[in-house]
Amino acid sequence: MHQVTDWNQRKREIGMRFKNEAFLPHESDAGAYAALLGRLDVTTRRDVSILISIVQDAIMMARRDERPTAPLDTFRDWLIRKQLE
Repeated sequence: MHQVTDWNQRKREIGMRFKNEAFLPHESDAGAYAALLGRLDVTTRRDVSILISIVQDAIMMARRDERPTAPLDTFRDWLIRKQLE
């Protein structure tokens, strides 16, 4: 369990790790996504909620910059399904 209880602090931690990741697969890949969660140290339902927020922010930035969002959309959808499990 993480000692950090502040949502914003945890969002910064996860967000920095997410930005340092090389890429997301274009197709849904549960194995790659699960490995990514491990590298990001996303272990709780709250962490998944924070990561969904980070991914949604990245999607909005990509749309503003007119960049493709398919990998981010697919990952976000997988995260939402995972959160509902």
